[in-house]
Amino acid sequence: MVQATLYFLHDLDLFVDAGFNMDRMSVDQLHRSTLDIYSHLLDEFNPSLHRLVSLGNGYVQAFQALAVKSEAYFTALSRMGERAFHSRSLGDVLVQISESQRRLTSELEGIFCWFQAEVLQEMDNNVRMDIDYIAGSKKHYELEVLGQAAALERQQRRGTGQDAAEHLHFLRDSHHDACRRRRDGTAS
Repeated sequence: MVQATLYFLHDLDLFVDAGFNMDRMSVDQLHRSTLDIYSHLLDEFNPSLHRLVSLGNGYVQAFQALAVKSEAYFTALSRMGERAFHSRSLGDVLVQISESQRRLTSELEGIFCWFQAEVLQEMDNNVRMDIDYIAGSKKHYELEVLGQAAALERQQRRGTGQDAAEHLHFLRDSHHDACRRRRDGTAS
């Protein structure tokens, strides 16, 4: 199927050279450039955002491990305060420190859970949706090119070649759209 598309693009190049003036690129170059842009967008789409989400998830996991360890530490500190036989005031201070740190840790856990659910997961979902959109656009482009190639081939067998200009227009528009997405760094 790909080979048939390449033959079609070569034949379209001959048609374009015979009757139309192609500005900068041949049809084959235009098609390959459009596919390269889509591939580049998919391979390298917003790596900084991927790293930020990964680092954020690592930060949340590190805090969760810290919260578990701090609970054990402050439980031990509280027990020491409860058993302070020689200085009741020192024991009370240790118990208060332990309770304050537990409340602080509990509040921070809530903040980190919110951060992970509302910020990191949303960022990750948005990146995935953008990548899915780009992949869908590439697939649509490829299917459209194959469909137009088959239609043009049928017309050429019948002796008509009027859709070549339409196909060339589609290739140019698709290439322009892919270039805009690459330049803007967005999937819209």
